[in-house]
Amino acid sequence: MAALAYQISLDFDAVQEPVAREMPLRSTAGLAERRFTAWRGRSGRRFVASVFSITDDHALGFSDAVLLAVSAERRIIAARESGPFGIEAALTRWRRSVAMAGATEIHVHLLAEDGLTRRAALLDLMPEV
Repeated sequence: MAALAYQISLDFDAVQEPVAREMPLRSTAGLAERRFTAWRGRSGRRFVASVFSITDDHALGFSDAVLLAVSAERRIIAARESGPFGIEAALTRWRRSVAMAGATEIHVHLLAEDGLTRRAALLDLMPEV
């Protein structure tokens, strides 16, 4: 398993507030070997997530998780909760729409203990429009 080094970077868009997140500095692992990553929310809180390819059906199989659609440039395109039952049809439609918007990975945050902490994580990580 390859080790990941992280650095903090800021995204500055004309219409967005700066959002700090942890970025992989270098890794000898390809996507197939990379299992975890971390994001920093607007609050500065760190969220660890499992990494899946956009085509990996396992990413949609988790219930009560925060799902992040991530581009090849490591930018969060969209975020949502998987829900208590992981409703397959809705999640499949979501995956198709975020893939069309440029997502190449789905990052799954499983460590939120209840609905309130999942909602807080979702709001902290969700991209601003």
